[in-house]
Amino acid sequence: MKKLKIKGIVSTLLLLTVLFLAVSGTMLYFGKTGMILGIARGDWRGVHAIVAIIMCALLVTHLFLNRKIYFNELKSLLKRSAKK
Repeated sequence: MKKLKIKGIVSTLLLLTVLFLAVSGTMLYFGKTGMILGIARGDWRGVHAIVAIIMCALLVTHLFLNRKIYFNELKSLLKRSAKK
């Protein structure tokens, strides 16, 4: 599979996990009852934690695949802050 396609898949999965974590985290924070959308609060916490671990793995993969871009951005940022 081409590297660009892999990057696109990883980026899309990363976006979906972030959106899921935002929604589930909001539901866990504001949903004070025992059930949220028919699912027990404890089960939501477990799923939320597993998806967070998956997101961390995707983040590391994303940074690895885009490391050249990231380091160039970091160099640019450091050069600008050194000028000030």
